[in-house]
Amino acid sequence: MNAAKAAPLASALYVGTVRHRRLAPRPHAFTYPVYQLLLDLDELPRVEEEVGLFRHNAHGWSAVFDDDYMGPSRRPIREKLRVWLAARGVDLGRRRVFLLTHARVLGYAFNPVNYYYVLGEGGRLDLAVAEINSTFGETFAYLLTRRGAERGISTRRFPKAFHVSPFLPMDLEYEFRLSMPGESLAVHVDEFASGERVFDATFTARRRPLTTASLARALVSHPLMPARVFAWIHLQALKLWMKDVPVHARPEPPAGLIHTRRAA
Repeated sequence: MNAAKAAPLASALYVGTVRHRRLAPRPHAFTYPVYQLLLDLDELPRVEEEVGLFRHNAHGWSAVFDDDYMGPSRRPIREKLRVWLAARGVDLGRRRVFLLTHARVLGYAFNPVNYYYVLGEGGRLDLAVAEINSTFGETFAYLLTRRGAERGISTRRFPKAFHVSPFLPMDLEYEFRLSMPGESLAVHVDEFASGERVFDATFTARRRPLTTASLARALVSHPLMPARVFAWIHLQALKLWMKDVPVHARPEPPAGLIHTRRAA
């Protein structure tokens, strides 16, 4: 009798859209199609084995390198996240971690934000980490915790600490809302100035099994995804500049940067 069939991968492919809306001082909005991988960090060797176009710490059509996450070190992503959380008084322990990310495509990587979903007892979403990468080569992360007993995460409003866009000032506040990944997934971020919302960003997507075929379809239907995201960011920046949106000087980086390529 054949051995029992292995359980399906917990890792998945999410296909959907990203929408940005700027409400002040000049209205501006755009939407674009994207796909992202949701990867169980303990499952990476199996994903590499079962998904023919995916590689871990090796070049391929779609790849995840440990040194692209939580600092440029080849230590496992989970270990680097554990150290980062411990420095903030959080014990990761044996809790399960899922990473929502744009994998490298043909060696190129750019992720405006990676999300780490930390699941506790019974698969409950205990907390999350938003790892922000700026186009200036700097990386910073925010710890996101729940306000109550909700199934996902809805943070309290907290001060912005990291400069990302020259078209948004530093004296803003954030609110994050993350759904529990399931058949659908949603991430929503609001930015407030003096209590008034001035910007929001939303990612909504539907789950698909992560297989060689589904990843191949995503690579074909969304060619060169990370490079396109980088290009879209700069195209929208040009449009904002043409609308005469004020430009804010890049400040000194905050304490606690995960990584910077800024010259000393």
